[in-house]
Amino acid sequence: MRVFYLDPALLDNAGHNGNYCRYIVGELRRRGVETLVYGYQELPPALQAELGAAAHFRVYTYTNNDDDPFCAWLTGFETLTRKTVEDLSKLPAIKAADLVFTTTARPVQVAALIEWRRMLPPERRPTIVVDSISTGLEVNRIPGGHKVTVPDPRADPRAALFRFLASRLPREDGARFHFTTFGPFSTELFRLLLDYPVRTLPAPFRAIAPLRNRAGARPVTVSILGHQRANKGYDLLPAIIRELLRARSDIRLFLQNVASSEVSATQQKLREMAASTQRLTMEETPAGRARWPQLLGMSDLVLCPYQPQTYIAGFSAVLNEAISNGIPAVVPAGTTLETLLQDCGGPGATFERFDPVSIVAATGRVLDRFDHFATLAHTAALRWPETRGPARLVDELLSLARS
Repeated sequence: MRVFYLDPALLDNAGHNGNYCRYIVGELRRRGVETLVYGYQELPPALQAELGAAAHFRVYTYTNNDDDPFCAWLTGFETLTRKTVEDLSKLPAIKAADLVFTTTARPVQVAALIEWRRMLPPERRPTIVVDSISTGLEVNRIPGGHKVTVPDPRADPRAALFRFLASRLPREDGARFHFTTFGPFSTELFRLLLDYPVRTLPAPFRAIAPLRNRAGARPVTVSILGHQRANKGYDLLPAIIRELLRARSDIRLFLQNVASSEVSATQQKLREMAASTQRLTMEETPAGRARWPQLLGMSDLVLCPYQPQTYIAGFSAVLNEAISNGIPAVVPAGTTLETLLQDCGGPGATFERFDPVSIVAATGRVLDRFDHFATLAHTAALRWPETRGPARLVDELLSLARS
């Protein structure tokens, strides 16, 4: 058996894709499973060498539209799917014993896999496992539950296109076409949207920095990590950081921003704040294989000042990284992030409102009882590999291939 690891979003270290590959492919190869990795066509040579990956796909996962002046989301779906099918057809000859795993898939990738599989002779069709993060559905909290709606496809075509693809999904006995997510709520939404079996796989994150109980750490380093954008609270950061520095003399702040091609007013303000005090450090580069473990290792508390609405059904790689590495966190209430925090024993606090006052108050609650939350986080990290992590994920992938 060979595993074909396909990720057309595998381009750099700015998001979760590079680490997904490191964790999942690393575990497969550690077990001696031949694993072929194919990323986006602009994957740099250094990452190709590190990950043992080929620069292959011409269509980047997060590309939705072509250049049509009237309905670019719809014509783009057809154009980009066709290109992806062509690229799938250029892979080495697939055998029925092989496993094809595609991560962070969107409608174009799913449509292309369905068409490519249809083109293969039945005796050569492999096990296919498709992982996706988000349906694109709009989810709002209402008394007693959630209200789910389909957004205008001109703004976000994902939900409409996933629904369009539902009738094309292989449903015959023995199809070995598996749709998966890394979160129970996402699984529920995909089942609703696709009317198709969807399973939840163990999240692939693991401890990559030496595990330690952060109780007793002083000053506490509060870190804001990852790819910053508006729905992750980026525009609120100057006010949040200013108030935290004013109210707490027992902390240091670390801010990572990996999306800095254009200098916004917020970014310039944060640069000026970092230049004015030694208690705030700002780093504006992606963190790869060596630097990312260092950032996690130096962090004592991870702050996720995210917009609750976006994360009612969202997924946070940063929070998964924090908990699996024994770091307490602050997250928005009423979201999948709060659910994960609760499932792992409550190593952190939540904020109800998407404003600096609420976010700072929640951070203060963790800092006031920091040793307690740090111990909970350490316990959560020790238990994490029992049910989550790349080893548990690979166990399930290989089980699907064998079945």
